[in-house]
Amino acid sequence: MGSRNTSVLFFAAIALFLFLHFPSQTEATIPPELVSKVCPQSEIRSYEICVKSLMANPKSLMATSAKAVAENALDMARRETTATSCFFAALLKRKDINPASKAALESCSSLFKQSVTFFNLDGLSGGTASLDLHYALDKATECKSELSAAHVSIKSVTHKLEEWSNFYSTASAAVNAVENPDH
Repeated sequence: MGSRNTSVLFFAAIALFLFLHFPSQTEATIPPELVSKVCPQSEIRSYEICVKSLMANPKSLMATSAKAVAENALDMARRETTATSCFFAALLKRKDINPASKAALESCSSLFKQSVTFFNLDGLSGGTASLDLHYALDKATECKSELSAAHVSIKSVTHKLEEWSNFYSTASAAVNAVENPDH
């Protein structure tokens, strides 16, 4: 019985050692020289929000080049565009939605769904990343205009569009840093 307790204690000690000596994701960061190439170019109001957006994808923590950061930022923007499309689709299924808002919400769902298809193209490797991002921004702007024209004021919609905008701005800045490294 003593041998078994010793083994358990030994493994517990090793697990505690590893837990205390490996950095957590909150301690891990993207190399500062890469962040400094991307976040100052971002349209996001806050440098911290840009960094937080970049760190939302664990792959960014392992990035060793501006191109890798941009690829990860594009991937996150693609995911957020998909999530926003699904958000609008789910919102339309709710029974408590004002019928007067329905047409604008349907349009936003469709617009973000269209954006998803463009994000699934070749991106940086195909040389279309900037165009993909601008297309997505045009669709998001069109969605916001339709919501405004229909006088749709739903806090969760405003929050979701702001969240999407943060990921878009980060991806746009990252792509710009790769495509225009001298700026």
